[in-house]
Amino acid sequence: MGSSLELAFRRAAKRLVDPRKRWLVAVSGGGDSIALLHLMQRFVEQPERHLVVAHLDHALRRGSRTDRAFVERRARELGLDVHADVHDVGKARRRDESPEEAARRVRRAFLKSAAQRLDCDAIATGHTLDDQAETVLMRLARGAGTAGLAGIPESADSFVRPLLELERADLRAWLHQRKLTWREDPSNRDLRFDRNRVRRRLVPMLEQHLNPRAARHLADAAGRLRDDATYLDQLATQQLTAASRLDREGRPVLRAALVRDLDPVIARRVALAALKHAGVDARRAGSKHVQALLDLAAARGTGEIHLPGKLAARRIRGEIHFGPQSG
Repeated sequence: MGSSLELAFRRAAKRLVDPRKRWLVAVSGGGDSIALLHLMQRFVEQPERHLVVAHLDHALRRGSRTDRAFVERRARELGLDVHADVHDVGKARRRDESPEEAARRVRRAFLKSAAQRLDCDAIATGHTLDDQAETVLMRLARGAGTAGLAGIPESADSFVRPLLELERADLRAWLHQRKLTWREDPSNRDLRFDRNRVRRRLVPMLEQHLNPRAARHLADAAGRLRDDATYLDQLATQQLTAASRLDREGRPVLRAALVRDLDPVIARRVALAALKHAGVDARRAGSKHVQALLDLAAARGTGEIHLPGKLAARRIRGEIHFGPQSG
């Protein structure tokens, strides 16, 4: 198990991780991130120079300070620098955010800021094949299109995920074999959270009653969809350029008639690309927002729709402008 897992990690790392660069490794203290830390430590050249451990205390539960102390101690044992901080996600949560969305946003901002401040070239996170399968199921249930069902990318926006083809159970077995300990986050058992319900109820049901390798097949399907999505996104970018201009803030201004006349398959992707370029968080731009934008393009006269992040799209004299919501 150990050698095959390490070989699988090295295959992914050779694509994603330059061993001579400086890496920020996101470590929560859980099994996945602890496995990532030790695998990265074995892979990069001179890890004491090329690895920095980052840990964020979300201040959402009792015991989080103990997690931080655990991560700091593990980093010191490996001779690595560690950057830890605390951000109160509860206080930082926006009105239109779920606790999960707020935690992701705050954590991502912390990691990007830390990487810049510590002169790291990129950030490695411990997302696994199981995370991929769970993400695909949640997005499917929410009506995501091809781009959403493509799941979590291996690399994007300075983040890499070298564990994305490895299963959580195999990582735990690898840690056990090496007598490496980790912290269990009790909130991972809280069924109020969508991901926990998918992880603890839906995926086991699929594996028991449909296919014991359901998670693997979901992740493989996401990979094939990602290839299709990449090609379609390239076409959509070309069409968006042809059907829009930029305003003074650099946001797209859509020519409604040109968007309306697009093939529906490309039109949906053009609308999604326009939303992203206008500043809508990609994780919150759902199918209902895409359809609302297309309906606005097909309508006559003036109109306005509200978008996530307190943004709005307004149709004025045949053009669709993006900006803050009025009032």
